[in-house]
Amino acid sequence: MNIKIKNLLLGTMMVLIGTFFQSNVLAHADHDKDAIIIKMANIMISLEHFPTSGDQKTLQSVMDSNSSTEQEKIIANAIMNIQHQATAEDQQKLQKIIDGTAPTSTVSTLA
Repeated sequence: MNIKIKNLLLGTMMVLIGTFFQSNVLAHADHDKDAIIIKMANIMISLEHFPTSGDQKTLQSVMDSNSSTEQEKIIANAIMNIQHQATAEDQQKLQKIIDGTAPTSTVSTLA
């Protein structure tokens, strides 16, 4: 019975943590502005080792879009290049985004 309670507790914690991080990305009044960020966040939530071919198409469309910001394009490219973890070059670019944006920015949160 202790194992069942432990598994239930761990499962509940994972759901709460996932909900917290999801709400950080989605809890903004201007969802249209953050639509690209939301797409990339959804890819990251389900990511297993590397992006699927469908994810790569979505990320490529972000990089090709005129409405994507330079920061969004950098993040999309970094996600496309993930092979178990971000490359060293992408990690440096992502850190620049984190350091150069407001802490409440959805771009900073995703980076």
